[in-house]
Amino acid sequence: MSRLSKLAQPIINNQPLKFSITSILVLAECVLLLFTGTWGHVIFEPEPEPEPVIVVSTPEPTPEPTPEPTPEPTPEPTPEPTPEPEPEHSGMNPLTGMPMEEEKERDRPIAIVFSNDPAALPMNGVTQADIMYEYLVEGGLTRMLGVFQDYTTIKKVGSIRSARHYTVEIIEGYDAIFIHAGGSPRAYQELRNRRIDHLDEVQGRRREIFFRDRTRIGGRRLEHLHALVTTGDRLERWLPEYNFRMEHEEDFEQTLIFTDDGTPTGSSSDVATEAAIFFSPGKSTTFTYDAQLNAYRARQNFVHYRVNRDFSDANDNSRPAYANVIVMQTSVSALNDGSDRRNMATTGSGSGYYINGGRYIEIEWSRANVSSPFVYKHKDGSELELGRGKTYICIVPRNQRATFK
Repeated sequence: MSRLSKLAQPIINNQPLKFSITSILVLAECVLLLFTGTWGHVIFEPEPEPEPVIVVSTPEPTPEPTPEPTPEPTPEPTPEPTPEPEPEHSGMNPLTGMPMEEEKERDRPIAIVFSNDPAALPMNGVTQADIMYEYLVEGGLTRMLGVFQDYTTIKKVGSIRSARHYTVEIIEGYDAIFIHAGGSPRAYQELRNRRIDHLDEVQGRRREIFFRDRTRIGGRRLEHLHALVTTGDRLERWLPEYNFRMEHEEDFEQTLIFTDDGTPTGSSSDVATEAAIFFSPGKSTTFTYDAQLNAYRARQNFVHYRVNRDFSDANDNSRPAYANVIVMQTSVSALNDGSDRRNMATTGSGSGYYINGGRYIEIEWSRANVSSPFVYKHKDGSELELGRGKTYICIVPRNQRATFK
């Protein structure tokens, strides 16, 4: 009988089971043999019963919450002052080459005759003229013609004097609205024949823009010749009421060309830190170069009146600064109408000088007809480029001189 049979016998005979540790081990071996199919001795050492581990759970102390630091109040940043934006001008002033509002580029300029009698000085508003002409009248004296692209900015301007026929011819080349106080018979003839838009304080029906400046009158009578003025406010208010065409026609083109640096270069240029331009034996204008401004300031000499003074603006005592000075030499003769008036050629061609940046060169000017703008060229025929800024133009007889140093 095998050991397995012996072990099973008590169960079969319904005898109470009696097991010992050895019996259990033998039985385990038999079971192992049944599953592995291998007989052998496998001895299982009883594992010692593990001692009970008593775990004492000690509750961890609940940490007190760490108080969050109170944040210091962040000072509000001091707002930086917002700079006022500079006006952005997408247009260009056709008389100076400087930026301006695009919608004003095609506006017709205005042209105003200034008295240049020593008794009328200083003038008002000359600093705001984009182009200033000086030309001969009777007695060897001169008058001036200021051309303003934006008349709305003009402060008080004057004193306003009478026109000559060559003044009318000059302004027609700019398609300008003409403002004057009276005129020579030939001037009135040209105004009628050429249908010039003009405002005349003497014979005109539209006089709302004019008034007498009492600060210019002093102890003299109200109608004194050198007291007539106007303002930009009056021009802005009344010009649209006069049914003038306020913009250039589509085919009008201004011929002035501008560059950032108009200083003459090359072997033909020479120094002109000072230029004296003579209109007659009794009248000259001297231009002195200011290197910091890169511009010229004018001074007038009236020989017979013994007056030699700076050309200045009575509005604020400022002195106009001119980027460009142009001298146009032309034929000037007596008008032969029984007066001392002159005849002056403003069409055709002639010689002259261009002064900029402390230097000068000889140039040629030309003009096809009185409806055309002036054209300025170098001696070699190439077109002259002006420096950006205001321009002073002297129209002088061919027999008068200019000196430079």
